[in-house]
Amino acid sequence: MLVLKNRFFAVVEIESEVPGVDLEVFVIIRIDEQTAKKLHDAGLEFCEIVNRIPEATEGVNVEFKCIFINKNQAFALFDVEDDFDEAVFVRISLDEAKRLIRRGAMQCTVIDARNNNSNC
Repeated sequence: MLVLKNRFFAVVEIESEVPGVDLEVFVIIRIDEQTAKKLHDAGLEFCEIVNRIPEATEGVNVEFKCIFINKNQAFALFDVEDDFDEAVFVRISLDEAKRLIRRGAMQCTVIDARNNNSNC
């Protein structure tokens, strides 16, 4: 889960492996504070926000996934895998985020699930 001021996001990693195809995508879901509290109480941990790219070391794999822009804030999202799998958000400037996107970096998929009364 990611908290930015009074905005709350569930960060979901979707992984699927079938012969010949590996899919690994992060989806960021905007949620309300009440839902965030319930998810946190159920054990969903907060994502780390840092100022530097995590280091890959022996036993630790670091992979860039996408650019997340929220209002005037921008982050590069990295998947850090060791004994645990976690999403780490690295602060970057909005100009840097736009430059990376122009060069082909993927933007994170963002879904707004607030006030969604769907019963799917």
